[in-house]
Amino acid sequence: MDNLTNIWREVSAWPPDQRRTLATRLLQSLQEEKSVAVSKERQEALRHLIGIWKTDQPPNDDQVKQILDRERMKKYG
Repeated sequence: MDNLTNIWREVSAWPPDQRRTLATRLLQSLQEEKSVAVSKERQEALRHLIGIWKTDQPPNDDQVKQILDRERMKKYG
């Protein structure tokens, strides 16, 4: 998990176009791997990440908490 945190810190400083390119390549690499099935939930999560990366201002911690709470309410009622 530390590796992911370090990667995120570095990537989040990149310009939006470079982050979009990386996200696209990551998604393409998942589609190319036939032995690994990617669930629809995981694909949707990746699409959301791409959406976050497209903005110049990603959500802050409070906004993320609200989003997670809202999604949990949708899922669990």
